[in-house]
Amino acid sequence: MATASSTITITDHKRRTGSRRLELARRASIVAGALAAAAVFLPASLSSWAEVDHPQLAAGIAPWSAPAAASAAASLNADPRSPAVRRLVATALARDLTQVQAIELRALDLVVSGKAAEGRRLFELSDRLSRRSLATRLWLIQAAVDRGSVGGALRNFDVALRTSTDAQPILFPVLARASADATLTDQLAAMLDRPSDWRLMFFEWALANDSDVRPVAVVAAYMHDRRFILSNAIDQRLIERLVTAREFEAAMLLNRQFRRQGDGVADPHFADTSARYPFGWGLVESGSLGAHRSVSGSASALIYSAAPANSGQVAAQLLALKPGRYALATMSAAPATGPAPYWAVSCAEVSGSVIAMLDQPAVAGGKAATAFTVPVSCHAQWLTLLIRPAQDSSSQSGAVAWVAVAAR
Repeated sequence: MATASSTITITDHKRRTGSRRLELARRASIVAGALAAAAVFLPASLSSWAEVDHPQLAAGIAPWSAPAAASAAASLNADPRSPAVRRLVATALARDLTQVQAIELRALDLVVSGKAAEGRRLFELSDRLSRRSLATRLWLIQAAVDRGSVGGALRNFDVALRTSTDAQPILFPVLARASADATLTDQLAAMLDRPSDWRLMFFEWALANDSDVRPVAVVAAYMHDRRFILSNAIDQRLIERLVTAREFEAAMLLNRQFRRQGDGVADPHFADTSARYPFGWGLVESGSLGAHRSVSGSASALIYSAAPANSGQVAAQLLALKPGRYALATMSAAPATGPAPYWAVSCAEVSGSVIAMLDQPAVAGGKAATAFTVPVSCHAQWLTLLIRPAQDSSSQSGAVAWVAVAAR
């Protein structure tokens, strides 16, 4: 019995020992598999992480990666003919012939090496592979300009600005300069008429960065998308910039295109708030001096007032009168207290002279008129209502029913 018992014990021990060895071997194979996967996955992940900010490191971590090699070549910012760039480009293309970044560098290498035709074919290949590559798009723009194809250049402008935010600081200044070429106005306007994310950004850039917005304003005046222009107040903001710069003709063109106002007084009865300054009323509204639209009796009117010891301009708008003879006329809607305010027409140029003055009648229903001449040198005119200083400490007030300017 003792011998049998010992045999069973030995057999069980061998069985358990064999089982543990199988389990250890199985676990070892799992670990080995995991390590093998990690050997590929971890470098690839690290390479992807480093590719944007540390492309040279990424190429070292994953030497088999075509994107890493292409990014490393581009990051050198070196002559595309340099040995380091050529080596990395060759590495990338050996692993993936569709690597756009590497194709572009090889194309540049060929172009600067005097092999323009071969370089052009590679840029065209890059264009077929991806519309998002800014470098290719810039080359296509220049190539279109070189062969005199304005349409081709503008098509690639549009594609570049639609597909890359990096294109904006490069192409917006170019687009602003191009707008100064009168032969391009229609085509630029047509491009900006097409809905896109970038066209509003372009106008915002021009308003914030371009000291001379006149060419951009002229292009805007030729656009047909009124809803886009008006809903974003592009015309209004451009007009204000133009008037400040005394670019009156461009301001008038833009105003006529989108506001449809004539050359006379806009909102003569003070009832239409849609007429925007400067080609509509700009009203001073403060506690001590000002004017505002209201109703006097049953009709709309401009109510003006001034606290004691206050005087000055309370209303103004810009006119676009051509040289010639005109009549300035007005009517009061309510009795006036204090000295009569007066209307003035003056040339809008620097140190512009006053070419007309007219007192506002002090009695309700009172009318007044005067004739004046707009000289050839007076390209735009300010029509203003001014309150005179009071002779005592009394306040002033009154109401204007209408004011008009008409050719004689």
